[in-house]
Amino acid sequence: MQAGFRNQRQKRRLIAEINVVPYVDVTLVLLIIFMVTAPIVQQSVMVELPQTPQVMNQKTQELEDETKPFVITVTKEGMYTTSEQPEIVLSNKDIESLVAEVMARTQLNPNKMIYIQGDRAAPYGKVVNIFVLLKSNGVEKVALLTEPEGAAR
Repeated sequence: MQAGFRNQRQKRRLIAEINVVPYVDVTLVLLIIFMVTAPIVQQSVMVELPQTPQVMNQKTQELEDETKPFVITVTKEGMYTTSEQPEIVLSNKDIESLVAEVMARTQLNPNKMIYIQGDRAAPYGKVVNIFVLLKSNGVEKVALLTEPEGAAR
């Protein structure tokens, strides 16, 4: 009997491997703790930064003028205004001067974007008319401005 007992014991060998399950559990717990505490630890200090005078040289003014788009607005009465002179209202008689002004602007700066925005109640024909006039006179970069659905007014 003793011989049989020894044979069973000799057959069972020791396994010399590391059991990684407890290490994985500890790692996951630490990960969760760090993920929860990270937003809490990130605190910012509010400071009032000193202000400096705004320096506008001629180059920055020219660059700002080049990148600023030119917007033509069609009002609900069917009149035209521009972003450069919003207080001046143009009628159908003045549309030729408006087209000439836009053509001159695009000749000075070919990359200048021209936008047309129309009021919802504006006559559709007025918006299309100014669009077609600009396109037919060689103004390439003309686009219509719209407002996304559900946008706050």
